[in-house]
Amino acid sequence: MNGVLPANTAVMRDLQTTYGAAQLVLTVYLIATMFASIVLGNLADRHGRRPVMIGSLLVFAAGGFICMLAPTIEVLLIGRFVQGFGASVCVFLPRTIVRDVHPRDRAASVIGYMTTAMMVAPLFGPAVGGWVTDVSTWRWLYAGLGVLGVVFAVLAYRYQVETLQSAESRPVGSRFYHSAMVLLRDRLFQGYVAIQCGSVGVYYSFLGGAPYVLMELRGLSASEYGRWFTLVAIGYLTGNFIAGKLSERLGVDRMITLALIPGAIGIVLFWVLSGVSHPLGLFIPMQIIALSNGMCLPNVMSASMSVNPSLAGSASGIAGTLQTFVGIVFTVLLSVFLVSSALPLFVIITLSALVALWGLWLTRPRVHTLTSEL
Repeated sequence: MNGVLPANTAVMRDLQTTYGAAQLVLTVYLIATMFASIVLGNLADRHGRRPVMIGSLLVFAAGGFICMLAPTIEVLLIGRFVQGFGASVCVFLPRTIVRDVHPRDRAASVIGYMTTAMMVAPLFGPAVGGWVTDVSTWRWLYAGLGVLGVVFAVLAYRYQVETLQSAESRPVGSRFYHSAMVLLRDRLFQGYVAIQCGSVGVYYSFLGGAPYVLMELRGLSASEYGRWFTLVAIGYLTGNFIAGKLSERLGVDRMITLALIPGAIGIVLFWVLSGVSHPLGLFIPMQIIALSNGMCLPNVMSASMSVNPSLAGSASGIAGTLQTFVGIVFTVLLSVFLVSSALPLFVIITLSALVALWGLWLTRPRVHTLTSEL
């Protein structure tokens, strides 16, 4: 998702398009993951995790090769849609598999450790993407993703076991509409999803707006942007590690509340440092927010899937769909309003953070009860 973003300026020039059109490689990708999460989460509940994972990885690989060969921006965006559709399973299905085999608080801890390992890619991805773009061509980035999709599909075929228990396959209400209505009417699920949407929305907004602010308005190269982005990845990785160590001991609800504190600090720092032109003016606040997200998201994901364990795959897919929808809205707004100032980026990031705080309010009765018991 983020390894190709430093190449947007090169895509704009090579395909003779505008930056707004090139920036759609993120928006279209998010739209695809949104639709795919609706479909694939329910299929994973009905037919099992393994076949959905393998098939989707092959779709992801095909999308990468389409992007590599794209002669126009339109074909590139079609490839990104295919790629995003296949990649969606890697967002929600691994944590669903963890929830299949672990209880609620333990699942949050395991998801924290798992996402710590997963942060290796975003830790180096933007730096590698910027370097490849500067020394070669952006097309090799998409070729590499296509090859990786094939490799991971083969590995999943060889090593992934089915974790959906036969007794749970085809649960009552396995159709998507029924599953969605059961979950979306639950106040706790609403609250957890709002926290997830707001927290991830800040990240998506940064992904959509920061390259333009730093590269177009402030003159950073693709390689420099990629190197600075490692600060964000380190922050998220650290938060994941903290979640892995403490979630089982403190419980998911208490961890969610504690995690949102550094997130609020990061939002304030965005405004305090808004006049600083150095990259640290953006990356220090975002690193703190990434730390917050790393602590919060494993817990809120486990909590949302635990509201109704028989619909864990659907819950993960619906939550992923809604968080992606929020990301789409914010990135589209950025493409419209982000022209000559970084101010729209700060406003949209703040609005996203307020969505997370609203979600915390929705879960307030449960949080207060658990905190008093501890």
